[in-house]
Amino acid sequence: MYVPSTEPSRDSTSYVHDLVQTAMSTGKGKNKVMHGAPQALIICSSALRVVELVKMLRVVTKRPVAKLFSRHIKIDTQKKMLEEGAVDVAVGTPNRVLRLLRDGDLKVNRLKLVAIDCWQDEKMRVVVDMDDTRSDLFAIWRDVLLPASKKPDYNFKLRLM
Repeated sequence: MYVPSTEPSRDSTSYVHDLVQTAMSTGKGKNKVMHGAPQALIICSSALRVVELVKMLRVVTKRPVAKLFSRHIKIDTQKKMLEEGAVDVAVGTPNRVLRLLRDGDLKVNRLKLVAIDCWQDEKMRVVVDMDDTRSDLFAIWRDVLLPASKKPDYNFKLRLM
């Protein structure tokens, strides 16, 4: 019997939008709003790319999309926003995401999707290639996501986009 995939097509013009919308619509009781605990986390190489994706994703959720990067936004402001407001989608750079995770302000207990944005900059580099983002990206995986993924009641998808 053929069962159609709920995964969005890579050929879709709005792949990011479709991917996040699919992740947010497939929940089993984890949709209870919790402050600082998004359902989708997208990690990007730069603040400019974060802003671009946030603009695209505003239509997916009724709540604000969290912008997590260090350019022009102080970490205390982001901590307060995560503490006081409910967030379904968070988009950020590896350094800021890692710092918020380590400080306990950004939580992973509600995550359904972690997406690594493989957008190429003008030098044809992606988030994994850049010296200033690579170590933080792998630290997020090693220190936070991998231990969380080993819990039997915890399930999220990891996607490269």
